[in-house]
Amino acid sequence: MGRMKKTLLLILSIPLFVVFTEILFTIIPVDTFFQNRFFLVNRALDYPEVFKKDRQLFWRLRPSQKISSRFFEGKEYNINSYGLRGDEIPDKTDRTRIVAMGNSCTFGWGVRNDQAYINKLGDLINSDSALPPVEIINGAVPGYSSFQGRRFFITDILPLEPDIIFLMYGWNDQWAAAGNIPDQDQEPLPEIIIDVQNMFSRLKIYRLSKKLLLSAVEQPLDDRLVKEKPVYRVDIPDYYNNLDFIVQYCRQEGIRPILLTSPIPSLEKYYQPGKKSMLHLFHQYYNHQVRQLARNSKIDLVDLAIEFDNYDNLFDDAEKDPIHFNAMGHQTAAEAIHRYLTNNPEIIHAVDNH
Repeated sequence: MGRMKKTLLLILSIPLFVVFTEILFTIIPVDTFFQNRFFLVNRALDYPEVFKKDRQLFWRLRPSQKISSRFFEGKEYNINSYGLRGDEIPDKTDRTRIVAMGNSCTFGWGVRNDQAYINKLGDLINSDSALPPVEIINGAVPGYSSFQGRRFFITDILPLEPDIIFLMYGWNDQWAAAGNIPDQDQEPLPEIIIDVQNMFSRLKIYRLSKKLLLSAVEQPLDDRLVKEKPVYRVDIPDYYNNLDFIVQYCRQEGIRPILLTSPIPSLEKYYQPGKKSMLHLFHQYYNHQVRQLARNSKIDLVDLAIEFDNYDNLFDDAEKDPIHFNAMGHQTAAEAIHRYLTNNPEIIHAVDNH
């Protein structure tokens, strides 16, 4: 009987200890954040209030919440029950449903929901009497590569029954691979371990313990190795293949795919004369694959990268952040896509008639 009491007390002491430490760490703030050496590995520990781990996708947004964290630099974003940015997604209607897939650029990093280009595009189309009404869905997830997009398309986007899909990836594809292992070769943990990590990842005691452990065992990044033998999350041929997979699958399902190139600040307009940029060079390679796919598959392309070169005010601080365009950039993107649809009205009319 005495042994049973001791066992029971031990079992009860664990949740009591957790509750006590959570209260203590709330009263006495403790920095439990550990930024791993590759930002885009995006371990649940890094931003568990924003993301949860996923065996197939690596991570996904936690659904049904308003999120604001150091990941989003203090800005607040509404995530619906589908784990996507924006209001709740209604049941499918007879309106043409447009889904924009991509990374943080399409998500609308740093801008309000109504300022994101997919929402602006919806407003432009629905106020245009020459085009049938549409409903739009922001299907972008920060940090996603085309490899994740390919899987996300199957698991999450297809069930939404889209009629038109915009695709814009690239930035995360050309980023350094975690542990020099490309996305497609990353070995996921067993499902049960991921479930346990997701369950406890928001606890301060769990995060502090993991921070101390990782700080002790994780080796610093060898910058020389990255520069001499860079391994990208998704290399250029695989980037093409991932987009092509989505495009061909869309065609089989009667969905109209539309490719978008990914804008980058113009080197001539934003930077000092004569400056060289490997970032620009590699980004051009990835955008070239998008244009090549559009030609090879004879599908729609809106070349936002070229469109953005006409302006010099679409990035707030191009040298600090050459990836995320500002609200004016989103407006410019929406207008360019709307102009393309206006010049090719059969795109939406064909879906509407179908």
